[in-house]
Amino acid sequence: MSKQDVVHSEPFILASGSKIRKKILLDHGIQFGVQKSGVDEEKLKQNILDLSFEERVIKLASAKAKEVSEINLEKYVVGADQMCVCKGMVFNKPGNLENAINNLKLLAGNTHCQYSGISIFLNGKSLWTFCDKATLTMKKLSDEEIISYVLEDEPYECCGSYKYESLGATLFSKVKGSEYSIQGLAFDPLMNAFKKFGIFF
Repeated sequence: MSKQDVVHSEPFILASGSKIRKKILLDHGIQFGVQKSGVDEEKLKQNILDLSFEERVIKLASAKAKEVSEINLEKYVVGADQMCVCKGMVFNKPGNLENAINNLKLLAGNTHCQYSGISIFLNGKSLWTFCDKATLTMKKLSDEEIISYVLEDEPYECCGSYKYESLGATLFSKVKGSEYSIQGLAFDPLMNAFKKFGIFF
């Protein structure tokens, strides 16, 4: 991302191109600017493998927020990241049909966690970070059920290979945690942090 002046008039800037994160905020009537960071996430992920999953998602969320914050001085910037983990294995966005099917075959019948990391930066400095965790148990699914689901919901850009906000919620027998965190944005903790810093809409 080039060091150019970017002017935003909204209360804060979301350093993410995620459609579902934007939708969650907009559905609550919140106004904000959007500026996707240029952080090399894959490179950063390789450098933080020794950290806990909670620390990793916070590091990733903070890296995005920091980069955008350094370009938008005097503006609050929110960074977010999500990590799906099952039996110590990280499930990234599948990107295509085959990967989504294979991921769901591994998750089916098992319990996994969705980690939602979030941060607020101002003038390139971290003001607040947080990680929320949700635990989900997926039903035992046949190959046919998995294929049918993937073809219908097309969760190719979803962490864990399912759209929880859509048909993905029907795949689970037990869920503990915030539906927003499952979708990639620890919404309630973020709202509490906004109140703490006097950010109102």
